[in-house]
Amino acid sequence: MSCNETAIMTSASDVSRRSLFSILPTAAAGCLGCARAAHSWTEKAGMTWEEIFQFAFQKDLIPILKGLSAQIGSENLLRMLREISDWRVAQGIGRRAIPKRDLASFAAGIKFRPPLFQHALAGEIIEDTPQVFAYRVTKCLWAKAFREEDAGDIGYAMVCYPDYAVARAFNPKLKLIRTKTLMQGQDSCSLRYVMES
Repeated sequence: MSCNETAIMTSASDVSRRSLFSILPTAAAGCLGCARAAHSWTEKAGMTWEEIFQFAFQKDLIPILKGLSAQIGSENLLRMLREISDWRVAQGIGRRAIPKRDLASFAAGIKFRPPLFQHALAGEIIEDTPQVFAYRVTKCLWAKAFREEDAGDIGYAMVCYPDYAVARAFNPKLKLIRTKTLMQGQDSCSLRYVMES
């Protein structure tokens, strides 16, 4: 951690509640001023998908997570990210009304992904049977964003590790077998979903 980062972290931790509450209204007013300057929330941003990922992850989130890692320890942060990500996924999938929780329904969710996933991931289906669905991801903007910031371990805990929870939450008999990931530096992500009888 650089001297500047240490100074910023030290000064931020020294801020009292009283001074924080005097700063927040000013910051909120500044945000409102920015909102007035924008024409519409739905206006096109003129950014590529890669630029959106850089903005969303590399500008603030990854540096914040790396700062937390330096303060609480890498293993603690990674454990907490895995636990929270698993919980979030289980909650989200558990609330969805999914009429059929078989492998074909699960695979359909991957084959017919929403636009964000269509642009963030590229890959190919390797196997598609009633018992096994396997595919390989050859491009992933999450992996690119985290690896460019030397934070593949954080990205894996936050983005890739929850894939196991997705399978469990969708159907307890659905098992994910993964042998490699782009996030961990391999040439692709290998995902094989098996529906146990």
